[in-house]
Amino acid sequence: MSATSQAVISVVIPAYNREDVIERAIHSLLEQQCTVPFEVIVVDDGSTDRTASVVRNIKHQQLRLVEQKNQGASAARIHGVGVAQGNYIAFLDSDDVAEPQYLQLLYDALECRPQCVMAYAKVGEMDGSWHTEQALPETDSDGVLADPLVALLQKGCFTISMNLMVRKSAAVEAMQGRQHVMASNDFDFCLRVALQGPYVFVNAITIRIDRRDDGIGKRFGYRQVSFAVLVASEAVKLSKRQDKPVKDALSSRVRLLWPTAFGQCLAHRQWRFAIKVLIQGLKWGQPADAKQVYWAVDHYVVKKRP
Repeated sequence: MSATSQAVISVVIPAYNREDVIERAIHSLLEQQCTVPFEVIVVDDGSTDRTASVVRNIKHQQLRLVEQKNQGASAARIHGVGVAQGNYIAFLDSDDVAEPQYLQLLYDALECRPQCVMAYAKVGEMDGSWHTEQALPETDSDGVLADPLVALLQKGCFTISMNLMVRKSAAVEAMQGRQHVMASNDFDFCLRVALQGPYVFVNAITIRIDRRDDGIGKRFGYRQVSFAVLVASEAVKLSKRQDKPVKDALSSRVRLLWPTAFGQCLAHRQWRFAIKVLIQGLKWGQPADAKQVYWAVDHYVVKKRP
């Protein structure tokens, strides 16, 4: 990309204490086989190690470093999108690696389908194999997912590690006022983009993930589960949909998660979250859930197991 060209795609990397892997992630993007101009924006989320210094030492006109006080991955992504030049937004976690065709494949999918607001793809392991835990929903013959809201409620967040590209207008709309979402922010983002239109699936592995012990899911599992319950309920409320498919899908998602979320919140003395989760459980659950609630309280509170 020349110094005068305008980025069409902006890739946002939120980073916190990733001095050991951030360079790998950046170079996987700078080496993209992409025919349109793009930029890479690293948002350093108040790192206490050398993450910012490592980024500064990579001298490349397509790379920008933005720094902020530690506020979490959601706030970092919002900040990155706010300064992005491109009309298309992609993301990459700081410990993941983009395949050479990542940006081109997702960009082409969206360009060919103007009705779609987001493109997503398969996620790979570091050895290049498909990440089999990715529960992909069915699409039509053209790869279009007509009702992504129901699919997300049924399958969970199938766009693992934000392996996606979204039109910037949709990203801005989805992120408005969501700085407080400290976990399950991927799920929250995708649910709110789903309110704006269909998705399109690219049947190829476009990123490889490196699951690390200091990730949000490992450090704050209770937050992940409780926020998943709350953001799912909020998204359906915002959609104003009353049809049976969305109601059934939300009930199924809440019933799957809320007993564990409730028990974990009690165990961590997160009373406010526990009450919110309980309200959603009582609203969308069934009397049979009481058995799972008993198990969760006994497991997490009484026996104090992790």
